[in-house]
Amino acid sequence: MTTTSPGIPPADPEPLPAADTTAVEPAPTPYRSPHAGAAMRRASHEAALDLNARIHRLLGIIVVGALLYTLYFASELILPILLAAFFALLLSPLMKHLVRRWLPRWIAALLLMSLTLATFAGIVNALYPSAAEWASRAPQVLRDATPKIKALTRPLLEASRMSASLGEITGEENKTTRYVMQAPSRLSLLATTPRVLAAALAVVLLTYFFLLYGETLLRRFLLLRPTWAAKRLTVDIVRAIQNDVSRYFLTVCLTSIGLGAVTATYLWMLGVETPLLWGALAALLNLTPYVGPMVMAALLMLIGLAQFPTLTAAALPAIGYLGLHTVESQIATPLVLGRTINLNPLAIILSLMVWGWLWGILGLLLAVPILVSVKIVCSRIESLQNWAVLLEK
Repeated sequence: MTTTSPGIPPADPEPLPAADTTAVEPAPTPYRSPHAGAAMRRASHEAALDLNARIHRLLGIIVVGALLYTLYFASELILPILLAAFFALLLSPLMKHLVRRWLPRWIAALLLMSLTLATFAGIVNALYPSAAEWASRAPQVLRDATPKIKALTRPLLEASRMSASLGEITGEENKTTRYVMQAPSRLSLLATTPRVLAAALAVVLLTYFFLLYGETLLRRFLLLRPTWAAKRLTVDIVRAIQNDVSRYFLTVCLTSIGLGAVTATYLWMLGVETPLLWGALAALLNLTPYVGPMVMAALLMLIGLAQFPTLTAAALPAIGYLGLHTVESQIATPLVLGRTINLNPLAIILSLMVWGWLWGILGLLLAVPILVSVKIVCSRIESLQNWAVLLEK
């Protein structure tokens, strides 16, 4: 508040500066295309999808590695269950036929298991004397075949000698590695026998209970499926595996029995000792594609070298067997199976390698049925149909 003296007029206030009425122009903004934002959002979305795909691949590799680790170290637990499920799948068509004949399920399952075990015991009883005789003669057979094997491998030995001499000339040392083969001790055999018997008993009991309660277990599992479409898909997969795997294995068994019979006849005509034993072994090894016939041909070559005097006569059993196996595998089996089970040979070999490495001989036996089951599952699930195409021939 200002005070003024009396008689002195107040001073005029200072005028305020006039406001600048000129408009200020805004700074020019750079031109941005209306599609630039959409392109940036699309790029960020694709980057996120790529990152998620890489994470899913890494998680898939980790899951596969953990699964292989579990299958390898838990083989004593997993193998009896898989073998029992496999045998139950093979016997399921006969089981359905007996149940339709108004037989109770437990009687039908018991009858099937009894017939299967009796057939297996009869085959073993018929072939055991010849197998035991050949097992006792194995050292003599090897001694008889050794000179002829040396004659066949003489070019390789000469080449190795030439390389050794070249190594001496160049001053390189020829290092020889010696391997000592030691037969398993009786203690190890005694320790292994109870485990084998327990595993065989577990397979028999599990097969019986799979036959008895398999349908009930499937119905209970269907109750857990959330939708009707999921239930139909599950039933379709299970039925397809039952039909295709049982059809495949029964077909291979029949063709293998035919191959074994023809092989035994052929070996009998050549004068090979105990042709029935080699025919049965040829039928058994034929259940494993590629690997079994190669082993059988090598075994017949060894037997021919031990029994026949000339190399030409010694090679006839193996050559004849390979010809018969070619007819069976390329004509007879595809003619019976048709295109219902159309598997890529490379996929079969890879499956044999993987499951044989994991589980040995039993893995080789289960390799093709597992591959057939995987192909059926992939072909029924839409997101996995590309894998089914890769497994086809």
